[in-house]
Amino acid sequence: MHSRPEDIAGKKFVIVGVHGWFPTKLVRSVIGEPTGTSIKFCEQMVSGVRHYFQENHGLVIPHHAITSIPLEGEGKVEERVDRLLKNLLGHPGWMDALKSADVIMWTTHSQGTPVSAMMIHQLLEEEHINLRKQSICLLAMAGISQGPFPSLKGNLIVKYFEADAARELFHFMDSNSEISQKYRQSLNYLLRSGIKTVLVGSLQDQVVPLYSAVMTSASHPNILRAVYIDGHIYSDDDFLINLVTFALRLRNAGLSDHGLLTHISEVLAGDLYSWEGGHSTIYEERDVYTLAVQYLFESSSFGRVSDVLLDKFQAKVRQNPFYLPWAMRGICDDAAVLSDQILRQELQKLRALFEQWVPSTAKLREVKFRLEPLRARL
Repeated sequence: MHSRPEDIAGKKFVIVGVHGWFPTKLVRSVIGEPTGTSIKFCEQMVSGVRHYFQENHGLVIPHHAITSIPLEGEGKVEERVDRLLKNLLGHPGWMDALKSADVIMWTTHSQGTPVSAMMIHQLLEEEHINLRKQSICLLAMAGISQGPFPSLKGNLIVKYFEADAARELFHFMDSNSEISQKYRQSLNYLLRSGIKTVLVGSLQDQVVPLYSAVMTSASHPNILRAVYIDGHIYSDDDFLINLVTFALRLRNAGLSDHGLLTHISEVLAGDLYSWEGGHSTIYEERDVYTLAVQYLFESSSFGRVSDVLLDKFQAKVRQNPFYLPWAMRGICDDAAVLSDQILRQELQKLRALFEQWVPSTAKLREVKFRLEPLRARL
């Protein structure tokens, strides 16, 4: 399918949607019902699939060729895995579609990321899905892979009104926690088996740091990382945006970002009480879903490859401010970066943008101040 997209005619698609963590009914009565439902994700992915083949290959995927499986159910991660698997396995129509599908696009958000990884792991082991005859891609949007922002742990809503499912999210901040270990084992199984995985973070997420959404602690050729940026804040010549995308490009090329994404994430945090962007708008953008389809069909298959390289991770409430310039220095002095003409040109572009950059907030002015000593290297 990588070389002959026209062969997709007549193929069967299955779209699985798994929503993230939902606030309790008490909190929902104040802030409103969540919009990031499993049905929403299925509808968006169906649109992304049909748009990709229509626009890029002139192929119309008929609606009858696509089966949507929106899986609903709340709770802690392992509770949801058991509940959603029971719902799936107990639905003969869904299971028939899943087993006979040629392509499976699995899309999820936030807490749904570890839930989905564990579910797919079990479906593979029990041979309900088969990578020898099926192409599978997991799209994780704003995934909670390395926990939420540590500072939210003391948030009054989480502390006094939310249930165990919310508090469990903070266990992902420690790679040695029991739930993190189980999630990492499942993710390793998926990637080693050959499942393409797209990790997309939101630049101004109020809940999940960018380093968590793109899981900076994991390295594997089957991972593609990307960032979603709300249209009203996007600018081609913004230094910070270009810095983040450059770091992601390094990771996608199999190179080190020297910890830059981890140490810049704190600065990128959106306003928790602003509902106009970040954690929720990421799943409203069709191009996020289309990216996953594009990655599945336009990148070569690595097949069964080595285990995921998983670094230990422990989130901190506040990062050491001296680590950011040190990370930037590491990139500027990296032989692998300097020996690549395209990456070298990107560094030169960053230097020009840094010179022009006029930060608009105190947090951003602090970032520029920290990076000033590296002006010569940039």
